[in-house]
Amino acid sequence: MVNTRWKIAILALLMSILTWYLVTGRDLVETWVEFPLEIVNPPQGMIIRSGMISKVSARVRGPKGLIRNLDTKKTAYSLDTSSLTVGINPIAISADKLSLGSALEVVEVNPSVIKLDVDMYVKKQVEVIPTWKGELDRDYTLENKVADPAEITLRGPASILKKITQVRTQTITLDSDTPQNWKGDVPLELPDEVDATPGTVSVSLDFAVRNAKMWVKVPLYILGPEEVEFTASQNFVRLYVEGPKPFFRKSGFRNEITASIDINGTIPVGKNTVPYDVSVPSGCIVTKKNPEEITVTISRQNPNGH
Repeated sequence: MVNTRWKIAILALLMSILTWYLVTGRDLVETWVEFPLEIVNPPQGMIIRSGMISKVSARVRGPKGLIRNLDTKKTAYSLDTSSLTVGINPIAISADKLSLGSALEVVEVNPSVIKLDVDMYVKKQVEVIPTWKGELDRDYTLENKVADPAEITLRGPASILKKITQVRTQTITLDSDTPQNWKGDVPLELPDEVDATPGTVSVSLDFAVRNAKMWVKVPLYILGPEEVEFTASQNFVRLYVEGPKPFFRKSGFRNEITASIDINGTIPVGKNTVPYDVSVPSGCIVTKKNPEEITVTISRQNPNGH
């Protein structure tokens, strides 16, 4: 008898729950639901620059139970883009394209219209310009800058690429005012909506010390054996020297430049016009001499000094 009463009580409870579900599930309600938007038939050779949305909001009316169980992850709004053209394309968002079944009604969608800005998707070959910044010492200069590859391929909207004739690398910052040669891989500075192949390039920056040129007056040294007497037409020469600027800024730099004549047995007694030798530090060269040759008068003494 007790078991029968328990069975009746449980059955009554289940009937109550079922009745509540049927009654509340049939109540008509309205609510806003978001559905993902998917693109169908994307146009070949074109790109949608702006105006595209990722979700569509719909005001849905129907039984509360069905709306509660609506799985928006499995239902998407399909947008056919096969008829897009270059320019602004107004496209209506239609409630009819949301297939939710006969029991649910889409009362309203938001947005009702989207405007897609469409352009041709093209590629273009352009030059790469290495970019750097830093305070160089006054005697240093950039001799050469090279990007490898020197040209890259850009891809993007035609309206953007037609204005681009070159691209710059991201700025290389030098940490010294007397830098050595620099080399490394550097990304490119690209406008929005533009991609590059490759996206990085190898950059070489070649720095060098600036050169200077000047006439320098130096003593002329004549070297010879003790038994030979000689005189020279002058005891100095002028040399046009080219070399690094820091060298000429040194005090006493002239002492590192020499001019000399080595008298030996091959030079006869009397007046002789002979060339002279010059010596300059590494990195310097003499491009002109004034005079080119020196007149040396030689008189020889006998071994006994008579």
